[in-house]
Amino acid sequence: MTKYTYTRLAKEYESLWSSMQVTEVQQARAQAARVCAAGAKTRYKAVEARTGVPWFVVGCLHMRESTGDFSTYLGNGQPLDRRTTIVPKGRGPWPNFEEGAYDALVTVERLNEIEDWGPAHVAYAMEKFNGFGYRNPSRNIPSPYLWGGTNVQKRGKFVRDGVYDPNTMDPQIGGMAVLRQIMEIDPEARFPKAKLKEKALPAPQSPQTSPKAEDSEVEVKPLVKSKTIWGGALQAVTGFVASVIAFVQGMPPWLVALIVVAILVGVWLVVKGRIDVDRVVRHLSSDDAEEGELS
Repeated sequence: MTKYTYTRLAKEYESLWSSMQVTEVQQARAQAARVCAAGAKTRYKAVEARTGVPWFVVGCLHMRESTGDFSTYLGNGQPLDRRTTIVPKGRGPWPNFEEGAYDALVTVERLNEIEDWGPAHVAYAMEKFNGFGYRNPSRNIPSPYLWGGTNVQKRGKFVRDGVYDPNTMDPQIGGMAVLRQIMEIDPEARFPKAKLKEKALPAPQSPQTSPKAEDSEVEVKPLVKSKTIWGGALQAVTGFVASVIAFVQGMPPWLVALIVVAILVGVWLVVKGRIDVDRVVRHLSSDDAEEGELS
């Protein structure tokens, strides 16, 4: 399951959308006009009817992947009449744009399962469509796939699948910038009212680009913040101490002191790495196995 869930990122998207200013207005508006053109809009609405993805979101993705070329696959901008060779690989061919769009939106990304198409979920769907690689701790910038051509954008770009250049400023206009212009041009482009029970977007099956932004790092919970680990350790220590007290009752004081010193020295050696506990356990386990075979 992805660590980048809609629930975790929704507030960030809402904040960026509300503060976003389009800086490349002319380019963004030109792309918005292409999406809203009668012929294109009709085709995007046909895709919406089959997938549930709003026509203006389909148009924004199409602009980002292939600048609105209807002879290309919506998933990555490659020609419709052949199998894809970049992420998502091995898809197609398709007879037309609409069939390819269904494959990219539903079969690959399952965006048909979204019920709330507010700005935060639109942004999440777009970033999921391209990949969460820009969120990798080694990069950690807002995805230009969404925010290119706005005051949110920062330097850095995947120049091809899995290859990131921190010094490149993505020249493409981001999907959210185009969306803002579409909503200014076309009164039909509006976010539907959110339903009472929102169904969160499912986790992606695999990293998905224009080029796709790949991220193979896994977020690991720090040890010091793990309540489960420390709770188990405390319980183990408490049990050990109780066993030691029961064992030493009735012993001479000097022998008790000697045992305590031996325990403290052993703990110190383990903490300092002087004793490899895993190695000792493996050695003892192998001894036990050999004895079992002989018997």
